Amino acid sequence: MLSSLRLDIPRRSIQFRSMKNRFLFGLTMLLFLLRPADGRPKPHYTFVLPDQYVGWIQVVFNDRSALPLPKRKDGGYQIDVPESGLPRTSDVHVNDANARDEFYYRVQLPDGTTEFHQVPVEYVLPGFNHGGFTMMDTDGKGPGSSWYLFIGPPELRAKVPDADWNKVVEEYAKTHGGKTRIESSGPYPTPGRMVSHPME
Repeated sequence: MLSSLRLDIPRRSIQFRSMKNRFLFGLTMLLFLLRPADGRPKPHYTFVLPDQYVGWIQVVFNDRSALPLPKRKDGGYQIDVPESGLPRTSDVHVNDANARDEFYYRVQLPDGTTEFHQVPVEYVLPGFNHGGFTMMDTDGKGPGSSWYLFIGPPELRAKVPDADWNKVVEEYAKTHGGKTRIESSGPYPTPGRMVSHPME
């Protein structure tokens, strides 16, 4: 009788610990899923541009023949912009109004090493689209969808049509009863470095 009682007690004790562990694990997972979004890494983009690049960028997303974007340790994605201004990826475009994208110039030094210099703050508009716009195709540049954005100083941006899409939408809404969705058939910006800019 005593020996069977001794065997039963540890078994019950183990079962209780197991239930407690399951409960704690479940509670931990629930709290993790319900935690504020601000505590999570933001799916932001880090743009790496050719040195002194000024002009339009057309990022093509959803191109199944392209490679996914390199994932960064900070939870973001890196977009390496070529001289053509037309990077492509198989990834889907992620918008997060709270994310903070970063912009750098890739600078080749005389000794052959590479440094990354931050693009001047005034060259990039604030906001999750940076004054750019998206469209569901690529304007004849293969499969995918596009995100257009302009990189350059304010005085040049003021002379480039559609370089501040927020202003375009604001003006459109004034004459279209507050409507902010613009459907356009082009012409769309041509990606690539502009031939002349103040840095040359």
